[in-house]
Amino acid sequence: MKTMRTFLYAVLVALAAGAGTEKALGQFTMNSIGRGANIETPMPLEPKPIDDRIINRAHQSVLEREEWNRHNNVDFRVSLTGMVTQFNKSWTTNNQNSVSSELSAYYYHIYTRDKYSSTFKFDGIYGMNYIDDVWFKNQDKLEIYHLSSWKMREQGVLRFWAYGVSAKFASQFAEGFESRDKREQVWSNFMAPGTLNVGVGFTYTSPSPRLPFVVTINPLSGDGLFVLDDRITDERRQKLGIPVPRASDGSPIRSKIEGGSSLAVDFNRTFSLGDRRRTLQYITTLSSFYGWMTQVARRTPADGNVSGPAAILPTVGWTNRLIFNPLKFMTMEFRTTSIYDRSQVNRVQMQYYLRVGLTYGFKNR
Repeated sequence: MKTMRTFLYAVLVALAAGAGTEKALGQFTMNSIGRGANIETPMPLEPKPIDDRIINRAHQSVLEREEWNRHNNVDFRVSLTGMVTQFNKSWTTNNQNSVSSELSAYYYHIYTRDKYSSTFKFDGIYGMNYIDDVWFKNQDKLEIYHLSSWKMREQGVLRFWAYGVSAKFASQFAEGFESRDKREQVWSNFMAPGTLNVGVGFTYTSPSPRLPFVVTINPLSGDGLFVLDDRITDERRQKLGIPVPRASDGSPIRSKIEGGSSLAVDFNRTFSLGDRRRTLQYITTLSSFYGWMTQVARRTPADGNVSGPAAILPTVGWTNRLIFNPLKFMTMEFRTTSIYDRSQVNRVQMQYYLRVGLTYGFKNR
C-alpha cells in the first residue's frame, strides 16, 4: 500500500512539472452535506383561475326542472269509470241491459314570474248511458277559466293584491235531450246554453299554504248567456234564462248580455293521509254576478220606474268537490253544485254527484 501511494504521488508531480506554469487541483474525497441542511429551490408559479362551472347533462336537467317548477304549478287529473249490466232471456225480474261510462278531466296551471301571474283552468265531464239499444248522455260539462294578474307592490300591505283581467266560459260538448224516451226536441247543445263572463278588477292571493284561497273582485264585468241552436223551443229558452217572446222579425232571441260586477272565491288544497298515495283534495268555487249596469239602464228618466222584465237580482253559484284517492290509480269524487238565478227559476237549484273509478294524476308540487 505504501509503494502504491508513493507511485501515484510521483505521477502527479511529473504531470505538474510537464504542464509548466499551469496548475492542476483536485481532491480524493467528497464533502458531505449535513442532515439538518434545508435546500430551497425557487419555482415561480403563476396562479390561474379554476372553472368550476362544469356540470354534466343530468345535473343541468335537474336544475332546469327546478327552475321550471319554481315558476309553474300544474295539477292534472283524468278519470274513467264504467259499468256493464247484462241479463239473459230467462232472467225473470229486472232484465234491462245497460252500459254506462264516464270520462272526466281537469287541468290547472298557474304560471308566475316577477309581478306577472297567469292562471288557466279546464274542467270537463262527459258521461253516457246505453239502455234498451239507446245511447244518451247523463253528464256533459265544459268549463274554461283564465286569469292574468300583475302585482301592485313587492313589499308592504299591497304585496298580496294584484290588478287582474279574467274570463270564464262554460257550456257542454254535444247535444242532449230531456230523457232517453223523449228525443223529439233538442234539450241542449254546444253554446246552447253557453255562458261567458269577462271582468277587470283586483285579485287577492292568500299567502298561507293552509288557506290557499284566491279572491277576484271585478267592479267592471260583463255576463253573456247564449242559446245558438234554433231547434230549442221558446219554453226551454225561457227556462234557460233567455227572454221571450221572440224578436220583432220572428227569429228567436239567441243571447242575453248584462253589465255589472262579479265576485269569485277559489280554494284548492290537497291533504296527505298517511302517505303520499292516499290524498284528499278539496276544491270549492263561489261566484256571483250582479248586472247593476243593465238595471240602471232600464230606468226611464221620467218616472224612474223599471220597464220591461223584472228587476235583476244577483246570481250565485257554489261548487264543492271532494276527491279521495285511497289508491294510486283509484279515485272517489263527491260533488255538489248550487245555483240561484231568478231569470231561470225563483228557487235554489242543487245537484249531487258521486262517482268511483280509475284515475291518473300529476302534480309538480
